[in-house]
Parts: sequence; C-alpha cells; structure tokens
Amino acid sequence: MPVCTMLISGPPGGGKTTVACLIGDKVLERRVHHLRMRPAVDGHTNAVLAAEPAAGVGPRPGVPAQGWASAHTVCYTPERLFEILPEGLRAVRAIDRCAFAIIEADGDPALRHAYPYDFRVFVMPAPATVPSVFRTLQAAAVALHQVLQDTAAFASEIFGLFDAAGLDDTIGVHHYKPATRQAREPPVEQLDIAESQIRHFLGSPLGAEIASRIQLQPEYHALVEADIVLINTGVGGCDETLDDCVKRLEKLLSRVRQETRRHSVLYWGDILNTRDPTYAKLLRRLRTLLAGEP
Repeated sequence: MPVCTMLISGPPGGGKTTVACLIGDKVLERRVHHLRMRPAVDGHTNAVLAAEPAAGVGPRPGVPAQGWASAHTVCYTPERLFEILPEGLRAVRAIDRCAFAIIEADGDPALRHAYPYDFRVFVMPAPATVPSVFRTLQAAAVALHQVLQDTAAFASEIFGLFDAAGLDDTIGVHHYKPATRQAREPPVEQLDIAESQIRHFLGSPLGAEIASRIQLQPEYHALVEADIVLINTGVGGCDETLDDCVKRLEKLLSRVRQETRRHSVLYWGDILNTRDPTYAKLLRRLRTLLAGEP
C-alpha cells in the first residue's frame, strides 16, 4: 500500500510548519511522518537524511509526545527530484507501511508535479501588497507573450490553435537582438503571432487556463492546484490589501478550477488564534478533506 501524501507548500515564513503540526495534532488520528524538502546548497547533493523528531505534535496514542512519528530532510536538485522524493517516501514506508506523510516545501515549481500527491495545501502570509501576489498588467502581458512563444508549436500541433505555417523556421519568424544582450551573443528567435491568433488562443480552455495562472507571481502558482488555500493573517499584511487580494483570489480560483473534480477552498485568518472563527472552520474542512484518505 503506498504512503498517503499531503504537500504543504507556499512562500517562506507563511506558517507551513504550523499548519503541518496543526494537522498532525488536531486533525489526524494516526501516525504522522514529516518530510522537509530543501534544495541542495551545493547544487548536486540528493539525499534523504533522518532527522530528530520535530517538536510540535502533542501527545496522542501512536504519536510520540516529542514530535513526528518520523522526520526526514530531503535534499534535492531539480534534475533528480523525481527520484529522490519517492526515495524519501520509501524511507517512511519502511517505518510504517500504512503511513501518512506530510511533505513540506517552499514554492519551487518543480515540486508541483514531482509526485502524484493525494492532498495539497497552500499556505501564504497575508500580503503586504497586491503586486507581491499578482503580477501587474504589464508584467502579466510580458509573461503571457513569453508563454505563447514557448507553447505556440505545441498548441498548433495538438489543438490547432495557431497557423502552423507561421511557425516555420523561415516564415513568420523574427530574429532580433535585445538591447540588454551582448553584441557577440546569437540573435533571439521569436514567432510572429497575430493578434487574432492570440484572441483565438485565449478563447480556448487551454488559453483561459494559462491567462488565469499567468496573473500570479511564480511562487504563488501552486495555489491554483491546492485543495485548501490558507492566508495566514497572523503573519504580515494589512486589512485593505488582504481584502483586495482575497477578492482576486476567489475570482481566479473559481475560474481556473470550475472544470475540475476538486475545487480550491480559500481561508484567511490567524491560524495560531483558537478564537479566530477561521480556526474552527479550517479544522472542519481539513477533517472533511482527509476523511476518505487512502
């Protein structure tokens, strides 16, 4: 039987460890194992390191009072992440064949698809500014144009969304040298994509999906795939910015996840304040989410 997995991800300092401990202490009635993902500092180390049990999970039958049932640090490089993460889970399974593992990580895009996680939770601090979460219109337009350049050939072949003739190496291709590049560097190749083609692409399901996600800053992309998105108001931010951010996130999540089996649920509140109404709502939602765990 495979290990049941939950990925808790988000920007540093948002309260991911606190949420992990909350799940282990207040939600699950079983042994909880913890894996902390850390990029290799030296750029080449891939290793699963057993750690001392981390304090935070309260006493309960089956869970040591001093911490997790087991705790590991997984050092990884993007090139071998798909190998080393399963190795970490095998180390957990060697301890407990019916284990539940919480995988904690920062916002590394490579981790989002490194493993078919059973559950996903995204934790973020209350934003100081809306642009810290959402790209500006100009930045989003630049990012979208780059995405179109990178995916035009694929979209043409698979979905017929672009004129294939315009993707030829000689026809419809513009070569240029950006002013920021050195004179001796080779020119950059860029496709000439007509405005009508862009509108056609954005009107497709794939285009709408990309356009929605591109609004977010890169370290927040994982929130659109999460079962629960939690804005921890106990860390940073102000009420006015929070209100604006919540409204935009609700609209984005509704648009992106409307065709999927699961829908992201957005919460905001102080996760360390047991009197905050969000605290009880979050616990109930987590229990409901995990009620049918594998």
